[in-house]
Formats: sequence, C-alpha cells, structure tokens
Amino acid sequence: MIYKKIILSIIIVSSSILVLAIYYFRIDLSILYHRLNQESTTAHIKNESIFKRYPRFLYGIDLSHYQGKIDWKTVNYINDSIPIAFIIVRATMGIDGLDSEYISRWETIKSKGIIRGAYHYYRPNQHSLSQAKQFKNRVKLRPGDLPPILDIENLSTIQTVENLKLGIKKWLDDIEFHYGVTPIIYTGDHFYRKHLNTQEFDKYPIWIANYGNYYEPFTKPWNIWQFTEQGQIEGVEGFIDLNVYNGTYPDLKSFLIQ
Repeated sequence: MIYKKIILSIIIVSSSILVLAIYYFRIDLSILYHRLNQESTTAHIKNESIFKRYPRFLYGIDLSHYQGKIDWKTVNYINDSIPIAFIIVRATMGIDGLDSEYISRWETIKSKGIIRGAYHYYRPNQHSLSQAKQFKNRVKLRPGDLPPILDIENLSTIQTVENLKLGIKKWLDDIEFHYGVTPIIYTGDHFYRKHLNTQEFDKYPIWIANYGNYYEPFTKPWNIWQFTEQGQIEGVEGFIDLNVYNGTYPDLKSFLIQ
C-alpha cells in the first residue's frame, strides 16, 4: 500500500512539474511546433500562403553585403507580381563596422523610388553609445525614409541581460534624440518575448523575425514581420529575406520620417 502511495505521489508531482513547464515555455513550444510543421511543406507554399492571407498589406526585402552583386534594373517585384514597397539595408555593425554595400545601395534604392530603411547590427559585447555614434556618423536619414532600426539578436558573453538591456536602451535613446523619431527594434520572436517584452521597450515599433509561423508572430503588436529567409526575387541570386508591413500604403506613409 505504501508503495502505491509513493508511486501516486511521484505521478502527481511529475504531472505538476510538466504542466508548469509547458505553461512557462508555451511560446517556445508553439514556435517549435510551427517550425516542425513548416518542414512538411516548401518555402514557396508557405510564402504564397502569407501573400494570400495579407493581400492588402505591403511587402519588402532586406539586404546586407551577403547578397553580393544585384541587378537593380530587375529588382521590382516579389514572385513577379507583388511590388517591392520597401527595402531595408544593413548600414553599420558594432562600433566600427560598415557594410561594404551600404553606400551604393542606399542611393540606388532612393533613385528607384522605393521606400528605404537602414539598420545597425548591435554587437552586445561592445559599448552602446559608441555603436550609436557609428550609426549616426554613417546614416543620413531623410523624410520618406523608415525610422532608424536596431538589430539585436544575441546576448552578451561579458555582461548580464539587465546590463545589456540598459545598453540597448541607451542606443535607442541616443538615436531618437539625434534623428527626432522613435527607432524600430528588429529581433527574433523568442528573443523579444524573453528579453525585451518589458515596459521600457513598449513604445518602440517592432520588426519581428519568425520563419515558422504561418499566420502571425507571437509578439504583438508587430509593425513588420520577416516571415522567411527563403524568398527569391529577380535580380538577386540565392535566397533573400521577405517582409510584410502590417498595414496599407497610407499606413506605411504615416509610419515614415515626416
């Protein structure tokens, strides 16, 4: 009899731990489920499902030097039918990095009449305000451009999460003061919900990366959703990131620097 009670107690305790674990990690499990589910189909089918689900929203791409040489004459549409409404390019990295293709691409996008945006790749082990200075020195934003963007994807290996968040906030505050507009935060769904889903970051527009969810990111509200890294467009060799803006053209126009 005593053994039955012990076994029953173990089952109850184990069940309680499992329920708590599922509750606490429910977002991660959901993301994992959608990513596993995505593997059962093709990137093309997934992308088409997004286009059909959001026919009135606007789509864009983002670039870094990894895309190499681009035939800009043919960069106009996604899947030969969906106009490219905006292009976001990597400008700077850390305290002294400059994307080798940034300057030429920045001017080319403007000449094509496409809305442009620039982002800074944040290196979490480097000084935040020095990184902000690097971006300010290199990026001249104008009315009609997207607000400045901070790309934060990784934790620091030399400081706590709380100190990292303080550094991120310093970067955002300094950039907002310089350009006179609230910056955008780019990060992954899981990273945002685990590390940045706090009051001090509530006011910032969110550009969220989630490649496994067919419908919407778990982070809400989102302004831009990078829904795949396996898009393809004419003029760019290989795969490219595709993004959807959460709104119509008038919404996007009001979102830009005035």
